Amino acid sequence: MADLDALKQTYEVPNFRIGGHYDLNNPELWVDGGSGGTTLESLGAAPARTAYIAVGTPKRNAAGEIINAIVINSFFSGDATSMYSNWFAGGAGNAFSGGALVGPGLLFDTDRFYVIFVDALGLWGASKPSDGLGRQFPLYNYYDMVHLNYRLLRDHLKVGQVLLSTGVSMGGTQAYYWGLMYPDFVRAVMPIGGASATDGEGGAVAAWTFQLAKAALESDPVWIDTNADYYELPKALHPNQGVAFHWSNLALTGFDLAHSQSLGWDQVSKEVFTWSPDPRLGANAGSRLQQLAAQFDAVDLWYRDTVGERHNLDALLPRMQPRTLVVHVENDQWLLAGEARAAAEQIPGGLYTDFASPIAHYAVFKAPNVLTQDQTFNAFLRSAGIITDQDVVCEAINYRRPRVNRSPDPAQSFWLDEMLMPFPVKFTRVKDQRGVDWEIGYMDEYCGDDKNPPTLVIVHGKGAFGGHYGHLMRYAVERGFRVIVPDMPLAGVSGPGNLDQLQARTLDDVRDAFHALIVGELGVEDAWYYGHSLGGQTVLGYALRYPEAVQGLILEGPAGLEEYPTHFQLGEQSLPICDINIAYDLDQWHAAYDPLGLVQIELDRTPEDIRDFFYFQTRDAAGNAVPSPLGYFVNDTEYARLHTDQRIAMISGNQREFEQWAFLFIYDLFTICAENAIEDEQSLYKRLPQIKVPIFLAFGAREPFIPSTSLNGLTDLAGDIIIPFRERMAAAGNPPTIKLYPDVGHFIHTDVPDEFARDLVSFIQTGQVDTVTPEVIDALINGTAPSAAPSNAGVSDQPAGLSK
Repeated sequence: MADLDALKQTYEVPNFRIGGHYDLNNPELWVDGGSGGTTLESLGAAPARTAYIAVGTPKRNAAGEIINAIVINSFFSGDATSMYSNWFAGGAGNAFSGGALVGPGLLFDTDRFYVIFVDALGLWGASKPSDGLGRQFPLYNYYDMVHLNYRLLRDHLKVGQVLLSTGVSMGGTQAYYWGLMYPDFVRAVMPIGGASATDGEGGAVAAWTFQLAKAALESDPVWIDTNADYYELPKALHPNQGVAFHWSNLALTGFDLAHSQSLGWDQVSKEVFTWSPDPRLGANAGSRLQQLAAQFDAVDLWYRDTVGERHNLDALLPRMQPRTLVVHVENDQWLLAGEARAAAEQIPGGLYTDFASPIAHYAVFKAPNVLTQDQTFNAFLRSAGIITDQDVVCEAINYRRPRVNRSPDPAQSFWLDEMLMPFPVKFTRVKDQRGVDWEIGYMDEYCGDDKNPPTLVIVHGKGAFGGHYGHLMRYAVERGFRVIVPDMPLAGVSGPGNLDQLQARTLDDVRDAFHALIVGELGVEDAWYYGHSLGGQTVLGYALRYPEAVQGLILEGPAGLEEYPTHFQLGEQSLPICDINIAYDLDQWHAAYDPLGLVQIELDRTPEDIRDFFYFQTRDAAGNAVPSPLGYFVNDTEYARLHTDQRIAMISGNQREFEQWAFLFIYDLFTICAENAIEDEQSLYKRLPQIKVPIFLAFGAREPFIPSTSLNGLTDLAGDIIIPFRERMAAAGNPPTIKLYPDVGHFIHTDVPDEFARDLVSFIQTGQVDTVTPEVIDALINGTAPSAAPSNAGVSDQPAGLSK
């Protein structure tokens, strides 16, 4: 890659301290490197040096600082040149990476971004032991690597904002550090195949791997004889056998073992080390190792291995502020996927996605291309501003990343003090038709200049809150809609102000309160209404109660499309759990529901219970996680994680608000069934054909909660719910538009956030959505999903630049 090395620029930072301590609470102490560190000048060497390749189109603020930078960190055996070759358009490594990623019009679009490939301390273009100091070189760490490059960006390139820091393997590990060290400078991080810990405590397998690799270096006779001070010898007499042994150790588990086995001995033998030639192993034995030994220096590798032994960020992950997506290879045998997932779960709002590959760890280079259809990956890059859509008409400038304090103060309001909603929350007081006065918290956003813009009202589901629909809200706002998102009385931000109220209300009370807010106070005489789950039933009833106020309905996995018996048989007890007459009599309500123990079950759930249930898991008798047919989220997207973090954090938060939430979570089972009693001739279900506005009905093909089999005996989403609704509405002259989303559950807006948002806006603007027939509905739900195609990997699956 000598031709590409000419693109690389170097930068020196005088008096930079290496190997010192970094106190993240006091960054002023490490402006010039870690406290107590050693400068290279004090050892008689040149100042600390790093290197980079910068491409793209810098965008500057009024102060002249670049504000559209993307940082791509280097991996263990490569450098900026290697990553450039793998990811920049036209590079020799593009094929291995599944295609170019950096260049005009590509994922990291050089027409929109200023992309900086950086070396790391210890790599080819940066300061390293083999420059002359050998083992006298200070033992550096990941903090040193990243901070030296931060100085490059701030002091030399005049970067004021990094939109994304990413990289593969060791480059992914550095991405974690960028996020933790510079939370106001870096907006998002995406570690790909990196590790939050590789010491024995946090990464036992990784530590084992590094120790084996170091032991291989230290076992070389030249290393032993010279005490690793061999630089006066010609390169041919360096501890090259130790270097070859080092790489053989790593190669053993770098690929999936089954894949290596499938390659055959002629290929595998190239990675096999022996101290002396062994003709039994064939002509290819060790041939690749000899190439590597000629290119790498033993002491340089020893330092890189040692960095891993001292690396553990796990305790710091809860303080991560930038958006974070952890990307990993599911069958990585160096840095285990389970540890990567656990790291993501420790990061507030942290996301995780992975994929399997026969080339295991080395698949990290192609991860962004493999994940082009991954919902979590795409939603993250959209939220980070890396992917944009052409139909955006204005920027939702009030949007902010929602966050949950996962260690809430129980003396504070959980909803008002421990959560940051995606848009500013406003409050008002309204009355329902019974005269009950409610405090309502709501979000109301518009970024255009139309005096009468199209308006969308978003109504949340049971147990949820308006902020959970922030992605949908932002998407619609940026396409010219005014979007109003109220929390139901007693729910979310409409909970704390109503703690002293009777903790009971019907869905008609909710509809009346919303009408008083939206039409009465905000002056929106008609709007489109979207409802999810319980919210779907709420807006269906709203369209019947206030038809003049509704332009159309979008229903996501809605309740309200089935009826229920008034009584539920529990042993010899007949419990009136769907009897509307107990709505405001909580003594009678408790008499009906307490025998079921549902409220206490919610109060007693542990964080593990919640994570398992939310992600379609349960535990077997031995405590192992096994798949479950019930759950919330198929994909671990940003708002799936927000809802998960919220539910877990409430356990240790304000107990009065937690008890309010748990009670309402079960009470709203009652509000759903009470107005859909089979015996009621005026049930909501029976009146649905009276609705005359356009309807878009969306269900996930893996819908786990509808129909309500345990209450009414219905079992078939297609035959009992969707098709009958379609036929009834069509007979009334208002056939709905219906879409089924394959491999999606009850939370379509989080499982496939971009697709669903596009469909919603398309339906409102054009009345069109890509739909399916009843036959396809039936096949999707009751048929067999196609299996995934097998992956293939050729024998040349090596990243360009691995052998720099």
